[in-house]
Amino acid sequence: MIFFLAFLLVSMLGVSGYIAQVLGWISAISAFIGMVILAVLIYYTTMWLTAGDEMLTGLFLFLSPACGLMIRFMVGYGKR
Repeated sequence: MIFFLAFLLVSMLGVSGYIAQVLGWISAISAFIGMVILAVLIYYTTMWLTAGDEMLTGLFLFLSPACGLMIRFMVGYGKR
């Protein structure tokens, strides 16, 4: 599970870096915080639904960077 979390953190930082280049650092920081909150919610929900299956929970955690990127661009699209 530690490798899933490490790769998830790298993915979140990569998405935040991309958002920083496109929309600015304030957007990147808020997107990173949103992705962390989303990852925690996904973790606890899938651990509850799968009765503690860490492999499936780790795979579902990768929805967080993808959702964070989509949400940030939907919100930030009107600003540019």
